[in-house]
Amino acid sequence: MKTRMRFFLTAVVMSMVCAAPILADQLLGVVQKVDVAQKKIVVKPKGKGSENVVVSVTDDTVYESAKGKTLKKSPLEKLKKGVVLDITHENAKASKIVIKGNPNAKKKAEGKVKAASE
Repeated sequence: MKTRMRFFLTAVVMSMVCAAPILADQLLGVVQKVDVAQKKIVVKPKGKGSENVVVSVTDDTVYESAKGKTLKKSPLEKLKKGVVLDITHENAKASKIVIKGNPNAKKKAEGKVKAASE
């Protein structure tokens, strides 16, 4: 009887551990505003008709570059409007933020090169 109970409890615990990442939401969007003092980021999700989402950042939030490198310092102060983020969050609290980059930066750089060559 004890063996069956242990098996059952182990199965319940394992299903809860495996389900935890599934419960987290994924948000891919563009930064609209950053409030460093309150540790909040306003993100416009990709797609038409999507409303802005406010995500809170904690000291436990993990930051990664687009190449998968973990960033040691919080880049919250350096985030600007237009940067694309991939955010894993639960109840609007970010556990992981992947900084995909700024698509507008390439356009600006190309514009400067064209202006310099003319």
